[in-house]
Amino acid sequence: MQYGIVNGDVEANIILNVLDDNDESIPIACIIDTGATGEMTLPQWIIDRLNLPLAEDPDNIGVTLADGSSSPGRLYLARVLWHGSVREVEVVNVGTEPLIGMGLLYGNNLNIDAVPGGQVTITELPDAC
Repeated sequence: MQYGIVNGDVEANIILNVLDDNDESIPIACIIDTGATGEMTLPQWIIDRLNLPLAEDPDNIGVTLADGSSSPGRLYLARVLWHGSVREVEVVNVGTEPLIGMGLLYGNNLNIDAVPGGQVTITELPDAC
């Protein structure tokens, strides 16, 4: 189970441990974005700090933002600690705040007490496809 908290702006947050190129676990505060279909976004400075490798086909990709505008991005690979195991995820270098999208949450139950200070829990669903 993953745990987090709702901040004063009523954004659900969790600390996600991402492995850098030396296999050191780096805690990163991430906002949960249920409108994002991908797995994760990170600002470029965090990608550089973690020394994440580019994906096999890292060509610029178009990312549609919440306001409907489009932004170019590049695709990277990261390893995160997720429910006690290491999981490889795709990361797009977009924005200024780390976001977790529905791609990472797939196969999980997300529960948010949507008030400042509310609890956020992510529970793995049994036998999820």
